[in-house]
Formats: sequence, structure tokens, C-alpha cells
Amino acid sequence: MGARRVTGFEWGVLMKSIRGSTALAAVPVATAAPAVAHPEDSSINAVYAGLVRARAAGDVTGMTAAFAPEALLVDARPGPAVSGAELAERLRPQAARLAADGVRIDTRYRIERRAVNGEVAVDAGYMRQTMVRPNGQAQDRYARFLVTLRRGLEGWKIIGDSNMPATEAAWAAAAPMDGLHHDG
Repeated sequence: MGARRVTGFEWGVLMKSIRGSTALAAVPVATAAPAVAHPEDSSINAVYAGLVRARAAGDVTGMTAAFAPEALLVDARPGPAVSGAELAERLRPQAARLAADGVRIDTRYRIERRAVNGEVAVDAGYMRQTMVRPNGQAQDRYARFLVTLRRGLEGWKIIGDSNMPATEAAWAAAAPMDGLHHDG
């Protein structure tokens, strides 16, 4: 089954809703990716794989390396939006507490849609984080997300990340799509 790619018109509408700019609504149809795996899929997927490894290791530097300093992160949990430059400050105490408590984190991603237009990509999907305590007790957290990435000299970096709570059923229903990151 091939991943459905958005049309140029849909891309323009999506970018307009993300940025609130009418100028982005006029993206030409010729820039739409075909309904097959995009040549940048493996490079973009590597961002998620790096996040999985960094979170498992409690590596704050590795976690923040996926984000551009000007990135904007909006989490459904209480608290203000955070920039990529502020992210390490937010994560450091959490990582220290989890390490002190001996908690392991297993993070998985399932990307269900991706739109790539030149140097910008938008992914919609789900994340599952499983926190496992030393006694074996595990707790899952599911989130639905919209991530915007930009390709620069250092490769693909996240410039926008917003999420909201999701359910295990939604996670389970996210089917693998050709070329898109999909953890089991």
C-alpha cells in the first residue's frame, strides 16, 4: 500500500493553517510529491530514529539535537510553549529524575502522513512512550502529533512540534505506509 501524498493545493491549505499566512496557500501543484515513497523519507525518518535512541539513553543532548534552536514545541500538558533553544533546560531535570528512579523509556513513532515540499516536510502521526520502572511496572502514554521539519546544512531538523493526547486504539490503527517511519 502506498503512502498518500498531499496535493499542491492540500499542501497550501495545510501550510496556511500551520502558519496563518495566506501567502503560503498558493503553492503550485507541480511541487506535490508523487503517491510513492519520497527520496527524502529515509533522511527524515532518521530524525525519529535518533529521538528513539536518545530518549532510551536519557541523552538530553541527543534529544535536543533533533530540534532547530528556533523550533516551537507545544505540548498538551500544562506549561508554556518551548523553543528548541529552551528544550534542554526543560528536559534535563526530567531526565535526571528518571535516571535516579531507574525508569527506562521506550519511545515509538508511527508516521501516517508526510508532505514534503522542497526544504520543508510536515509529518502527522502517533507516538507511544512506555515508562518502565525497576519493578517492571509499565505505563504507556499515547500522543497524536504534527511535526514540521526543515532541511538545512545539518540535515533535517524539527522546527515545529505540537501534540495532544491519543488512545491506544488510535496508535494500533495507524497502519504502516511506504517509506514512512513505523515502529512496531
